[in-house]
Amino acid sequence: MARSRPLILSLLLVLMPALLIPGPAASSGGKESALVWLRASQLADGGFSSGFSDGSDIGATADAVIAIASAGEAPATWRAVEASPIDFLRSHVAEVTGSGLAAKVALALIAAGENPSDFGGVDLPAIIAAGFDSSTGFYGGGPYDSAMSILALVQAGVDPAPQAIEGLLRARQPDGSYAFDGAMTPGSGDSNTTALAVQALLIAGAGEQVVPSFAYFRQRQNPDGGGTYQKPSAYGEATDANSTALVMQALLAGGQDLGQWGDPLKSLLALQQPSGALAFNAETPGDNALATIQAIPALAGVDLTDLGRLAESSSAPSAGATALLFGAGFLLLVVLLLSAIIGRTERA
Repeated sequence: MARSRPLILSLLLVLMPALLIPGPAASSGGKESALVWLRASQLADGGFSSGFSDGSDIGATADAVIAIASAGEAPATWRAVEASPIDFLRSHVAEVTGSGLAAKVALALIAAGENPSDFGGVDLPAIIAAGFDSSTGFYGGGPYDSAMSILALVQAGVDPAPQAIEGLLRARQPDGSYAFDGAMTPGSGDSNTTALAVQALLIAGAGEQVVPSFAYFRQRQNPDGGGTYQKPSAYGEATDANSTALVMQALLAGGQDLGQWGDPLKSLLALQQPSGALAFNAETPGDNALATIQAIPALAGVDLTDLGRLAESSSAPSAGATALLFGAGFLLLVVLLLSAIIGRTERA
């Protein structure tokens, strides 16, 4: 009966590759391929370029950290040479002034599990708070900066000034939109600022105030389900990745079913290039750094009100790692069972 040993061992050798080698990724497009492109674009200092100039940019790197964390990965482990994007932000955080940029960096640190109140010796929430202007009701220069600041302060555990919520509400135009600088001129509102304002109001507990802005999104939406910066606009109204992604995040934060909004995800994916990067819009094809960086969270279904949980999820094993561990455990069980069978047949 010992002749059964070669047969059993041969079977085990056949099973091992199938059990240990992970299968193909669930999708070769969307978030996964955009993330591959993003990793390849990381610079030697750990940061990322905005695409408008050479070298790493603080704001673009902060956006990239949010993108990486949104995709379920730990930004601190993304190292080009010896530096990660967290290292880059730490080495440049002393250069951060103004509420808007401080808020963006703080949101990135929250997503990465870092402490924005003590990062590289800098207290970012304090910088944000110092930028509040009681005469306007805004942090920074207008609704865009102020909305970003409210999102960062709440998730950093700091109460925003009550007047900041009032300031946002006063800046809402009759059509439900917000202008970047708070202008009230009809037609000056834009989808990007409005999407940030919606998320800020939601996280601040003023969710009942976002209904007019959802109506604005609906009225300005393109037939393909995507969005554009302004509509009407003398500069073109083609669906662009940045606007579509930001509006998607506002809809997600508000508990909206994207299927009831003409499938903006499909319109976003239509802008993905063969490289995995996204184009700004269909009229300007080609890899666009900021379009890709800012689209990844929307592709991952993550909005800006929910960044605090990302640090926890990024430390969990990925689906591929989980499958590999399961396969290894199953293989061990097979080995033990076959060893028992061999032992019995040799004793028989």
